[in-house]
Amino acid sequence: MKFLFVVFFAILYIVGMSISYIPVYGHASPTTYSPTPNQVLKSSDSSPDKVTITFTERPEIRASSIKVIDQNNERVDKNDLKNGDSDKTLIVSLDSSKVVPGIYTVNWAVLSKDDGHITKGSYVFTIEDNKAEQNSSQGIQTNTTQASGFSKNITTQDNVVLDFNVNPAKPGLNTFSLGVHYTNGTDVENIRNIFLQFTNAEKNLGPIGDTMNKTHSGNYSLQGSYLSQEGEWQVKTTVQRIGQYDINENFEVPIMK
Repeated sequence: MKFLFVVFFAILYIVGMSISYIPVYGHASPTTYSPTPNQVLKSSDSSPDKVTITFTERPEIRASSIKVIDQNNERVDKNDLKNGDSDKTLIVSLDSSKVVPGIYTVNWAVLSKDDGHITKGSYVFTIEDNKAEQNSSQGIQTNTTQASGFSKNITTQDNVVLDFNVNPAKPGLNTFSLGVHYTNGTDVENIRNIFLQFTNAEKNLGPIGDTMNKTHSGNYSLQGSYLSQEGEWQVKTTVQRIGQYDINENFEVPIMK
């Protein structure tokens, strides 16, 4: 009987080891982008003529899409989605007559041939006007409007204060800062990561996500053109804490020109 038990557990061990090496497919996730997220391209350079995304799995092209939207919420791609060098790469061409300096949002959605799941996401890239950059470097003021910015505090149930600021709170490049403190004024030290996720449901933009950078204890910052158009944006803030539950709070940020 003892011998049978030894054989039985040996078989279970071998089967378990075999199962552990069976490949498990995840959802189709992007591995490379062109242009890349938050990339700033100079208008003096050649404007991109296509957007290319490569995924971890093979997209079903008939049930997938890449849409490129300008700051007026109009499509600038040619709606000609096709495969690239591999069956994991999707390409959509851009209409050169519509690609001008500005911020562009790339919305993608794919159905994986490998696991049958649908995934989607968004990111932004910018084409910068060289003339505007030259005027700025020469001290020529092109906009006399003083930005007011956005600021709001939220106190959570466990006495953590989130002090969120957006400057200048206008379409385009913004700086996002977040202070994370207890109500007694001390810094929250056990933070692993802080994620921001930007969504404009009215214009079907996002979610666009990124990770904040720690500037010093209890203070985090992020800069980018995530708020690409005017309107009501929802910024979901996730604070991952070591040894405690995550903090999830939403900030409603109005963006006006």
